[in-house]
Amino acid sequence: MSDRDDRPEDATGASEEASEPSKDGASGPAPSDEEAWRAIVENYGDRPALDESPVSGGLFEQKIDIVEPAEEPDAYEDMWRGDDEGYVPPPPPPLPKPTPARLLAWIGVLGAPVAVLALIVVTQVAGRSFSSWVIGGLVAAFLAGFVYLLVTMPSEPRDPWDDGARV
Repeated sequence: MSDRDDRPEDATGASEEASEPSKDGASGPAPSDEEAWRAIVENYGDRPALDESPVSGGLFEQKIDIVEPAEEPDAYEDMWRGDDEGYVPPPPPPLPKPTPARLLAWIGVLGAPVAVLALIVVTQVAGRSFSSWVIGGLVAAFLAGFVYLLVTMPSEPRDPWDDGARV
């Protein structure tokens, strides 16, 4: 079996080799890979002019100045420096002032449990008892403040794309 028998044929019955045009336009056998590569290299463009003199020993004896890299400061040393040249953040904006109703609600939610604990300590240390109206008032203040804060809480975030992270 010959090489020609192994090659696939196109619809007309001709083999691939016969159907490929050669580089000069005439049909015939296709050039080999080496010939095709040589043709590409020859037609690539301007070639640089090379010095055809033989390699002299002086080429390899040239001295090369090696520049040593400058010492870079250690990044961790800068962290421990005591100078005031570093970044100073701007002062934070003042806290927003709550409405009087919201302020009373926070006082009820945070202050009532603290007052109940203080009353328990005073009762245990001094042996003095307080009326049930005082304890009932503190529990009512806590519950009223909690309910008010829960009812007035916004239902959606301020900014729909805000995930709460601040830089």
